[in-house]
Amino acid sequence: MASFIRKTKDSWSTLRRYDKFLAASSFLFLVIVGIVLILYQAPYAPDQFFIFAGILAFVIGKGRTFLRDWTPPIILLLTYEYLRTLIPEINHAVHYTTMINFDKFVFGGIPTLFLQKIFYAAAALHWYDYVASFLYYSHFVIPLLVAFAFWLTDREFFENYVFTIVGVSFAGFLTFLLFPAAPPWLASLNGFIGPVTHITAVVSQHLLGFLALPTVYAAFKSNPVAAVPSLHMAYAVVTAIFLSKKYPKWMPLFVLYALAMAVGVMYLGEHYFFDVLTGIAYSALAYIAIKNLFRLKTVRNFVFDKFNGRGRDASL
Repeated sequence: MASFIRKTKDSWSTLRRYDKFLAASSFLFLVIVGIVLILYQAPYAPDQFFIFAGILAFVIGKGRTFLRDWTPPIILLLTYEYLRTLIPEINHAVHYTTMINFDKFVFGGIPTLFLQKIFYAAAALHWYDYVASFLYYSHFVIPLLVAFAFWLTDREFFENYVFTIVGVSFAGFLTFLLFPAAPPWLASLNGFIGPVTHITAVVSQHLLGFLALPTVYAAFKSNPVAAVPSLHMAYAVVTAIFLSKKYPKWMPLFVLYALAMAVGVMYLGEHYFFDVLTGIAYSALAYIAIKNLFRLKTVRNFVFDKFNGRGRDASL
């Protein structure tokens, strides 16, 4: 951990003041755009982020390095998103009761029902409805921003992080394929549990509108039965792990982010506790698997050098 922090500081200290300004302002620009897109219900799709961040990378003089480092994970993430949409056409056996029975066994009831009964008021939305929905919509935005920040500061750390996200995504896809699972709001519509309000849908009506930016992602169909594992939770945990490694003093804040995501997705009616727990397990397994896999130089070289047909550029 100490060696990583020292490496990051040394790498950053070698940059000119102007380069630091460009890098910091580029990251800030991506954050602002991400927030605006969430408010307009159009959070970053992987290809959109690739374009936005790629332009900024060229501006700061790192365009070729950006294309080399980001092309493999972006292609893989888009492939995952496309494959995920095919699942309802392949496996029609949607599961409803496993998650319900598990939550009842653990809690004596369903956390979504408890949380909505205590906190949700149909007459007026509260601040926490917006916060929970913002976290839900930002589940892909935050990992991409964190990945960009890692890319600016430590390329090897970036590689491990972004491919852990890719790994947990494909592990999720295989589970979605074998075990299509309905979220609480859908189970409620079909009479398997009591009334559940799909709060994210309610909140979306109070946002700024809808911004239809061109994206490959828009051509993909949605998959409402991709609930187990909760990739919202898995991405949040992976992000919390890596940020905690880089900034150990801020670990409580990152843990709080993951906990907020866990409570939020259950409260919104998007996931059961079962989904959240499996998301945590998948993130831990993906982290361990990628960490050990990338220790093999042949694997790292294949993913980056061979994929792009040239040697690696170690510079920032």
